Formats: sequence, structure tokens, C-alpha cells
Amino acid sequence: MGFADWFRRGISPDELAVSPISEPARDVGRSVSQSDSALAPIDGTSSAQMGFRDSTSGDMPSLTWASYSAPIVSGGYFGYAPGSEVSRERSVAAAVTADMLTSDPTIASLVEQFAVYSIGNGLTLSSRPDHTALGITPETARELAGKIERAWLSWSANPVECDAAGRHTLPQLITAAFKSWLVTGEIVAVLNTLPVSGARTRTKLSLLDSRQLDQSITRTGDNGASILNGVQFDGNGRVQGYWIRRPVLGSINSAPQALYVASRTSWGRPLAVHIFDYLMPGQVRGVSPLIASLTSARAKAILTEYGLAAALIGTMLAATVESDLPNAAALGGVNTGEALGAFNGASIADIVKTRGEFYSGAPKISMSPGTVAHLHPGDSLKLTKSEAPNGTFEAFNAALSRTAAKSAGSSAEDLSGDFSKTSFSASRLANELPWRINLRRRSAIAEPLYRAVFVAWLEEMFETQRIELPTGAPTFLEAAEAYSASLWRGSAKPVADVYKQTQSDVLRLEHGLATYSEILGENGKDFESHLVDRASEKKQIEAAGFVYPTPKAVLAYEVANAVAEESDKDQ
Repeated sequence: MGFADWFRRGISPDELAVSPISEPARDVGRSVSQSDSALAPIDGTSSAQMGFRDSTSGDMPSLTWASYSAPIVSGGYFGYAPGSEVSRERSVAAAVTADMLTSDPTIASLVEQFAVYSIGNGLTLSSRPDHTALGITPETARELAGKIERAWLSWSANPVECDAAGRHTLPQLITAAFKSWLVTGEIVAVLNTLPVSGARTRTKLSLLDSRQLDQSITRTGDNGASILNGVQFDGNGRVQGYWIRRPVLGSINSAPQALYVASRTSWGRPLAVHIFDYLMPGQVRGVSPLIASLTSARAKAILTEYGLAAALIGTMLAATVESDLPNAAALGGVNTGEALGAFNGASIADIVKTRGEFYSGAPKISMSPGTVAHLHPGDSLKLTKSEAPNGTFEAFNAALSRTAAKSAGSSAEDLSGDFSKTSFSASRLANELPWRINLRRRSAIAEPLYRAVFVAWLEEMFETQRIELPTGAPTFLEAAEAYSASLWRGSAKPVADVYKQTQSDVLRLEHGLATYSEILGENGKDFESHLVDRASEKKQIEAAGFVYPTPKAVLAYEVANAVAEESDKDQ
């Protein structure tokens, strides 16, 4: 059965993919927590635990986390298995990161910065149909690519077309998914095929909370099939599908059972997407990439809070009255008619009353904004001022910023926004490695989600003939990879000096060290689209009677060719 059969028969992908339990695991074995020795803890080792909030000795929480409190959800994992350290710790890290996302400036800044660098306003599709595999000419392939890109732009920018909820554009959905990965370490999504009123297409993306992928389900079945942390594998260790809880909107008291959703249809169409960063062999669930920066971020927040408290105290002034007489003698002074040092039966109330009457009637000298009063005999005034935060505050705060930024894959300058102590060369070096980390994350996290959505959408476009197949070309199902070949362009690398960077690009072009495709790609642009836009601009500018500007590199190339042609004629 193919995609077109869904339209003829009216069958939804959900009907094909969702069932109470999948066939390979119909007779699932015992829970690992009960008696399965294959996944039992290895003798002599402790259970898996990353313990990012533990002290260096491991016997207590670190000082940074001693006063921290957050809703912690059980990992739901029993015993030992490959990658179980991640499974055990991911729920704790996700809960803490989600909590700090709205309360900690460092974590909030990192999440927003990484999302902007990796996604920006959305990745741009550069369709590259393989003309050799499709048996068509390069010109036909470029024409087909143009049709695909225009249709994709229209679909992805329309919430009614691309979002199952009909609320957000595709770039907004991808950005939310990427932020979910930063916070929880995972992206979970379902590609539905829904007939929606007002929509011309049926392919819809639905983002899920990663907690809906039921981590508590871990079982073994026949023929080597297994379910580990809600992910089902066949006997060869290949992913078959996922056990997902689908809550009913508006029902806060329901606890829906997990349903099995296949990862793909029998002919290869993506149905469910589960994306995480692969850290160690055997890993089946993801962990937040910010986990190593949580301690430094939390310590920085505590340091700032206590530094602020010290600064506020420093603005306060304490006034105390001192007396050089013994306590009894000083108190006895309230009765001026008696010898000092004797209470003579006066009560505490009498003492307070007499002293109050003295100070209330004593002459005062006003010196704005303070007041100088005549004190009782034997008393003196002492002013005590709190000291401001010590001189190591700024250095310690900067060190924590560097640690948090570096462990998360950023730079201290970018996190703080302070480049006052950074030169142009130093700023380039400071951003070089974080930018490469960003490119790797874009390739490993954002692009797979884009590709899954693109393949599902492109299949519908061809099967419903909204995009016609080239003459003599195979069907989409016969050459899906050739049709869906593509590149995804993101925002350009931030530079400290645009003029110097442009000079560098020009020199690379002039000396043949780079191509236009490479330079434009580094700036988030597609070469073919750039040529089309420039040709259109040139035509309009010249039609209006103006001279179209020619890049120096092109001009120098044309001059060199003209000189060479004249030289050939002379010879």
C-alpha cells in the first residue's frame, strides 16, 4: 500500500501505525525489574548514575545544589544496560533545566542563543534532485528543484498547511523542537496525514513533549525483539517504533496508556521522529546538552544573589549608642538627682521613660539628610557601615560565566554580551569553536527533522500530482532518495567586522581558494537562488536605464579574458 492508497481508501496513517502492541513484542517477556538477568546490574558495580549534582566525594549534594529544590520525575529505568547512565539521569537533568529556563539568566540566554544560531528564522531548502539517478538532464533537474523550492516555501510558511494544530509555521515548530532538545535532550514528533478544512495538503507535523515517549516501558520479546525506555527494536537492533502516551487536551486527570507508533510505513514514509545527540554506544534516549553547565549556572546565580544582598546591606547605616560607664552606672544616670551607679528602686519602665523624656526634649541640630542630637550624659554615637562585596566578586563571576558557557558550547563573551576586553582577532577565535559546534548541532539535530518533514511532504506532492514528475523519470517511491536530495542553509556565522570578512571573501574568490557556492553557503544563501535573484535585478535595473554593478572579481576575470583574446588576435 502506498501514499495514494490512503486518499483512495480514506485510511489515516494512524490506523496503520497505532495498535495496542506490535507484532514482534506481542508476547513480551518479564519486566527487567522482576527477573530478567540479561539486563541485571553487573556484579560488583553500582547502578548507573551520572550524579551531576553530587559533591566530589559523591556522598552528598554539592554546595551549589544543597539548597536547590525542583520537581524531579523518576527515570523509570531499572537495572543496568548500555547507555543506561543517560536514561537514569535524563529526567533529572530535564526537570532541572526546564525549571532554570524560566528562572536562571544563564540557562535562558544559552537556550535562546543556540536556537538563534542553529535555526534563526528557519533553514532554507536547497533542492538538489539527482539528475543522473533520475535519468533526466541537469537543466530539467534545476527546473524541478525550482518548483519544489517554491512549493515548499509556500507550504512551510502556512500554519494551516504544515502544523497539525494549525497555529505555527514550520520554522516556529522547528525552533520549538530544537529548544526542546536543549532542555530535555530529545525531539519527539509525529507526521500525520490529516484532511483539514482550508488546507490543500494533508501532511502535518505534530510536536510532542518528550515525556510522552514512555520511558518506563522496558521489555523483551520473541526473536530478540525488545522495548527499551519506550523505544522498540527488532532482533537486529533496528528501531521499529515508539510507545507514546497521547493525552487528551483539556483532561488533566486522565492517564492514557502508551500506544505503539511505527517509525515508518512499510514503503518508508516517516511517521514518528525521535532525535537526540548520540553520546555513547547503546544509548536509546537523549540527555540535555546543558547538563554540564547547570552547576556553574546555578553557582553564578547564587553568587549574584548574595552579591546583591551584600550590596544592599552596604547601603544601610547602623547607629548605636555607646557609654563608657558600667551598665548599672549608665542606667542609674536616668535619675539625675541621685548618685551614679544606683537604681534606687527605679523600674525598667521608669528608666526608659526618663531617658525618652530626656531625648525628646533635648535640642537637636538638623544637618540634611541627617540629624545630630545632644546625647544623654555618658553616651556617644557610633556609625557602622557595611562593606561592599569584596574585590574577588567580578573575577569569580567571570570564571563561572566562562565555565558555564564553555561546557555548553558557547563563549563567555557571547554569553555575557561583553566584548569590551576582546580584540577583533580574539573575538574571531572566541566564536570559531562555538560556531563549529553550532554547525554540528544543526546537522545532527535540526536537519534530520527538516528532512523527515520534507520527505513526507514531497511524497504527497508527487503522489497527488501537485508537482509533476519529469517526463520519463521514475515514480517517487522508486527513487525517493534521488528526488529528496537536498541541502539546508542556515543563518550566517556572526563576525566582528563585516568589512574585513568581506575583504577575506573577495581575496579567496580572486585567488581561487573558494567558490561562489562556498562563500554564499557560509552566509546562509543558495547559489542557484542567488543567481536567479541577481539576473532578475540586473534585468530590472538595466531596463530602468541604470548600470548594474559588477563585482570586481568578475570584472577582473572579464578584463583578463579580453586581454588574452586581443593578444591571440595580434599573434
